[in-house]
Amino acid sequence: MSRTTPSLRILGSGSSGNLAILDLPDPAGGDEPPRHLLIDLGLGPRTTRTRLTRHGGELVPEKVIGVLATHADQDHLRPSWAHTITCHRWPVFASPSHHPGLARLGVPAARLHAVPDLGRSVEIVPGVAVSAAIAPHDDHGTSAYRIRITSPDGTSVSLGWATDLGRFTPPVERLLEDCDALAMESNYDPGLQSRSTRPPFLKRRITGGHGHLSNEEALEAVLRLALRREPSLIALIHLSRDCNHPDMVQRLWEDRAPDLAARVHLADATVPSPALPLKPGNDPSQKAPTDPFTESLFA
Repeated sequence: MSRTTPSLRILGSGSSGNLAILDLPDPAGGDEPPRHLLIDLGLGPRTTRTRLTRHGGELVPEKVIGVLATHADQDHLRPSWAHTITCHRWPVFASPSHHPGLARLGVPAARLHAVPDLGRSVEIVPGVAVSAAIAPHDDHGTSAYRIRITSPDGTSVSLGWATDLGRFTPPVERLLEDCDALAMESNYDPGLQSRSTRPPFLKRRITGGHGHLSNEEALEAVLRLALRREPSLIALIHLSRDCNHPDMVQRLWEDRAPDLAARVHLADATVPSPALPLKPGNDPSQKAPTDPFTESLFA
């Protein structure tokens, strides 16, 4: 992987723990090791070290520029990170509405920094700007993020991140418009969810608009966004181990969006992804239709 290209590594995604590493090139354009922006800390430090050791890759604490916390559930931020956050003085960026919950999980108040909920961009370090929108999830919602990375030569690439959202709301859609790469929750198959042995209250929580996105809802969300910009990468995250299956998700995309299916990466709960390069997306208005199916799909 070129040190001039930002990349994404997803170490784990699901109810057992969520943690991703956004590797950022040297802002001076040199050969320094990449900086890291962490998205959630839902795997403990020991598990994180084990996965990096077994599957290759590294996480240099001194190179961490910050942590983006989507919300204050323990599968997204483990209290066991509190010591590391304090010792290395990592800033933790989150919606102000999530600060009390993150503090209860051990994040020191001095390390908490606000990302406004209304889509206004905040430059957290030179060359890295973040904006957010709150989406419905349980009692306090979750933050979807847009991360824009600007290289020394002035070119930029943007990653949209949306997980644990009950609905793909207009504010989230506006936030993620024109993103070059997307990480989108694709949590469950409705049929498997309905037939599962989960208690009725849990099924209602997941499917009732304040829980998680289904495979079909994730697909429709990405298709809406692709009308404006076709993402170069579609990372599908937070797949349920009980009520979903990677083969079902892959078939859905191959059937409904064959021209985008090759860009899909299915994040695993326990096996880290390779480094996924973040490259500019495509303007669909500049692409000639290849067949009638593609024309009707984006009509």
